[in-house]
Parts: sequence; structure tokens; C-alpha cells
Amino acid sequence: MSFTARILVVAHEEGALSEAAERLDRLGLKTIQASSDEEAEIAATDFAVEAVMIDGLGRSFDDVVALAKRIKAAVGERPLPILAVAEQSENTPGEGLFASLLRPPVHPAQLEARLQAALRVALMEEEAVQRRKTMASLGEDAFADFPAGMDKEPPAILFVGAAAPQFIALKNALEQAGAHVTAAMTSFTAFDYLHDRSFDAIVLNALGENEPAFTIVAAMRRNTRLFHVPAILLVDPNKFDEVDEAYARGASDLMHANANEAVTRQRILGLARERRRHEQTKAMFESVRTTAVIDKESGLFNPTFFANHLARMTRRAREINRPLSLAVLRASTPPNIEQLYRESARRQLGGMLRHLVRAEDMASRLGAGAFAIVMPGTAEVSAAIAAKRIEGVIDCTAFESGNDEKPFQLELETRVVGLRARESSEGLLQRALNDA
Repeated sequence: MSFTARILVVAHEEGALSEAAERLDRLGLKTIQASSDEEAEIAATDFAVEAVMIDGLGRSFDDVVALAKRIKAAVGERPLPILAVAEQSENTPGEGLFASLLRPPVHPAQLEARLQAALRVALMEEEAVQRRKTMASLGEDAFADFPAGMDKEPPAILFVGAAAPQFIALKNALEQAGAHVTAAMTSFTAFDYLHDRSFDAIVLNALGENEPAFTIVAAMRRNTRLFHVPAILLVDPNKFDEVDEAYARGASDLMHANANEAVTRQRILGLARERRRHEQTKAMFESVRTTAVIDKESGLFNPTFFANHLARMTRRAREINRPLSLAVLRASTPPNIEQLYRESARRQLGGMLRHLVRAEDMASRLGAGAFAIVMPGTAEVSAAIAAKRIEGVIDCTAFESGNDEKPFQLELETRVVGLRARESSEGLLQRALNDA
């Protein structure tokens, strides 16, 4: 199945969205640009776009909402995250339509990051729905739309830095909106809080020196648990000139200290809602892991669920013209290893695979020493890169042999195949098994 991700950019003139489109093209996410609403609706239908970015500056937000609704209607049930750059009042209707709303000024790197995040969440949500359907087809109880209580907790915001007047005013504004705000005066205290608690967004004081805020943001982006937590820098627009560096370090947004408090509060809470949506989707994946569908030996999905869900995933991939790849890993042990330790290593490998794949990927045990990973929304080339990364981690792992001085390593054979046009799940799996 040949596929190139396509991003529809709706912009009437050159600007940040055009620059973001160039960045996306360089990343392999081909963009299609529309200079009018009519062109946008046609492109959304004809090119099977995967996401939309709308430049709403210079037009009413009602017009932007109307366009988003028409584009959604044009693509039917196909998942389609829409991002918009627009000026809005604090209580703008229609926000539920958008995967992300950005208020100017925006930066191309910021748009790129938000789009990548929106694509990922859309894929996760789609896969969560499909797993729910597979469970129902097997006669198992499907999980609830969201884990109870998660969507009712107030947003948790962490403030980091000196208590400048602008900081205090924004903290008060967020608390008036119902957010729970925690303040950390130093970087050390901030990391203590981040280690112990979960936050929906972090606001860092960069009104004075930039480096402490930059260091914290960069550290967050190297941490898998904190990677998706929005990091907002409060800056003085008259002095701050390291915009590119801020986004390169991993900042999610820059807030001007002289901006309207209501607008700034809305931007922070908007990012917090996006973070909450991502966490809710992850929790939905966890809640589908019942004893009926999980293999006790490996902690991965069992062969029955795998076969049924792979069939559903291949049908869905064809319906919405989305790529799907399958990796089969065969793990063998040196011949002199006792059976007890062979089995232990394979169980350990199953646990590793669960944590080495994305939430939306399906890892399953096929049999003794054979495992499969299904990657929705992933072309064969990208899936091969992911498989190599997984192999690299396993190659560096030593397994217990009964002799403390001589642990052993598993020998891996891996085959990655992409779904072909009109190919069945059985055909896809057979190709992967025969060539692995």
C-alpha cells in the first residue's frame, strides 16, 4: 500500500503557516496548499489529507469554525485533526472542533510540533476505538469512553521561577478559572515536583535570564514521562530575541508578559486540555488490557485478539487509505542455555516489547520465541526504522543463564512488511512469517 502523509494548509497569504509547510515537506509530510475555502474543501476530499492547518487571521472565528465543519463533513468518518491560528475571545464557541487552537504570534517550529502531536493523538484515539470494537466482537466488555474522574479533575499547572508581578497575576487568573496552581521558586524544587506529581502544563519565568528555563525544557524533552507536557515560557517581548532557540529546546508556546491576562490564561488552559486529552487516550489503551485479551506469559496481546484485531486494522487501513506495517521478531537462544532460562528470557522480552512500542502499536506473542508488532499509520520504511531501534535495545540486554559470569544475549531475526493494496490480514501475516 503506497502512501504519503498529506497536510492541507489553508492560507490566503504567506506567513508562519507557509514556513511550517516547508518544514513539514522536509520531514516527509507532504503538504497541499489551498488559498481559498473552496480549494480547501476540494483538496480535503480528493487528496485524503491526514490533517489540516487553517490560517484564521484576518477573518472572523465564526468563519474559521464554519470552514472546519465543512472540511470535516467532506471527509466523512475519517479521522482528521484540524489546527487553526486565530484571534478569539475567551469563550469562543466551536473549540471542540479543533485538535489545537493557536493564538498569534506563532512560530513555524511551534506549528510543526503541535501538528505532529495532533496527528499522534488522532491515531491513538482511532486505534483505541478499533480495539474497543474488537473486544466487543469477542464478547468482552469494552472500556468506558474515559476513565472515571479523569476529565473532572481541575487542570494542574506548575509555575517555575521567581515570583515576578506578571507571574503572580497570571497565577491568580488561572486559579480564578479553576486551575490548581503549584509554584516552584527554583529548578531543584521544580524537578522534585515533576518527579512526584503529574502536571497538565508548566509555565517558566524567562523574564530575566533564559538559561534556567531552557535547561528545564530541554530536560523535559529528554524524559519519556514528561515529553508531552506543555512547557510555556513567560517572556518580555522587548528583550527576548531567542525565539528559534526556545522552540528548538522544546518550548510549546511563548507568552508575552504584557499580553492580556485572559488571553494568556486561555492559551495555557488550551495546552493543558490538549495534554489531558493525550493522557486520557493513553489511559483508554491501558483499560483495554484485560485478562481475556492478554497473554499471561508475556504480558502482550494473545494470539486470538491479535488475529481478530489485525483483520480489523487491515480493513480500516484500506477504508481510510492509511498505511499499516507489521514486524515479526523471532528470538532464539544459544544452544547451551537451559530451558528454564530460555523461557525466562522470552518472558522478559515480552515485557520489554510492551514498553518499546507506542501505545497505538499492537505487540503480541505468536508462539514460543515469536512476536509480532502491528504499527498503524506507519509506512514500511518508518516501521523498519522503529524495528531497528527495538532490536538495538534488545541487543544490549543480557539475560540470566544460571551462571552469573556468563549471561547470554538473544539472537533476533526481524522482518517488516507493509500492507499492500487489497491484501488481507492473513496474507500480510503470511508474508511476514515466511520472510522473517
